[in-house]
Amino acid sequence: PLTFPPPAPLCYLCLPKHLFLSTMKLALLSVLASTAAAFAPSQNGRAPTDLSATRAVKKEAAPKKAPKAKAVAPDGLVGALPPVGFFDPAGFAAKASDAELARYREVEIMHGRFAQMAFLGFVIPEKCAYDGAFGDDFLAPTGRALEAFNTDPIWLALTLGVLSCLETVRLIETEPGSRTDAKIESIGWRPKSEAEFVNYQVRELQNGRLAMLAVAGEIVQELVNEKPLLVNLQDSGFVSF
Repeated sequence: PLTFPPPAPLCYLCLPKHLFLSTMKLALLSVLASTAAAFAPSQNGRAPTDLSATRAVKKEAAPKKAPKAKAVAPDGLVGALPPVGFFDPAGFAAKASDAELARYREVEIMHGRFAQMAFLGFVIPEKCAYDGAFGDDFLAPTGRALEAFNTDPIWLALTLGVLSCLETVRLIETEPGSRTDAKIESIGWRPKSEAEFVNYQVRELQNGRLAMLAVAGEIVQELVNEKPLLVNLQDSGFVSF
C-alpha cells in the first residue's frame, strides 16, 4: 500500500526560534492595541446625551431681534413732538387709510375741545361753591362738581341737551374732513403765516390732550376722596386761596 508522510504539525513550536519570537511579539502587540482602543474615547458614532445637547444649545448665541421701526407721522399730520414723536403704540395709523386717519384726528381734536370746557366746568362751579356765591346749598354737601347730578339734575339735563343739539347741527352742516371747522377763522383769529398756523394747531392738540388727562384725573380723585378739586390742590400745597 502507498504510504504518505504525516502532515507537518500546525504548531508554533515547530517554527524556528526567531520566527516564533517574532510571532509572539506581534500577537502581544495586537492584544495591547485592542485593549487600549477599548478605553479610548470614541470620536464618531456616539449619540449625544440630553445634557450635552442642552449645553450645545446654550452656547449658541441667540439671534438678535431686528429693532422695531419707529412710527412715522403721515404727511400733513401735525402733533408729533419730541421726545415721544409720533405716538402710535397700538399701530392705528399703520392700519388706517387716509380717510380713517383724518377722522381719527378730527375725533381727537373734538374730544380735546370738550375736555378743555369740562375742565373749566369743574373748576369754576367748585370755586363758586367754595365762596358761597350761589348759596350754601349749591353743590352741597361736598362742594364737588359731581354733586350737580344730585342737586341740579334739571339744569344738568338741559345743559347736556343743548350740547347734544349743537353737536347734531355741527355734524349735519359739515362733512368728513371739515368737522373741526368752528367758523371762527373769519373773525381774524387765523394767523397769516402758514408756519404759525401749524403752531396753533399743535398748541390746540397739546392742550386738548392735557385736558383729557386732567378731566379723567379730576373725576377719579373726587370719586375716591369726595373732595373738590381746589380743596385737593390746596391740601397738596399747589394753590392757596
